[in-house]
Amino acid sequence: MSEGGNQESKAAVTEQSQKATESAIKKIQRIRARSSYLLFQRLYEFLKANPTIESIVRKVYEILDARGGFGSRKNAEYAKESLDWVLRDMK
Repeated sequence: MSEGGNQESKAAVTEQSQKATESAIKKIQRIRARSSYLLFQRLYEFLKANPTIESIVRKVYEILDARGGFGSRKNAEYAKESLDWVLRDMK
């Protein structure tokens, strides 16, 4: 292989590597822009502060409620009522 061909080959590999790096960076940016990333980031920060069990259970309720995890507003109200009673019963 000639020296000119070798340089062209190296340039092509470098360009492909740069494109792959840019693609990986864009993927990471898309991941960090997701609502699920923000959710887990906030949850991590919350748990890092060593909250009480009651605070953790309430946070789980808040997360489920915010994401429509109870299926309806009425079910969310019933779940909140159940949560309140569990916390009272466990004291």
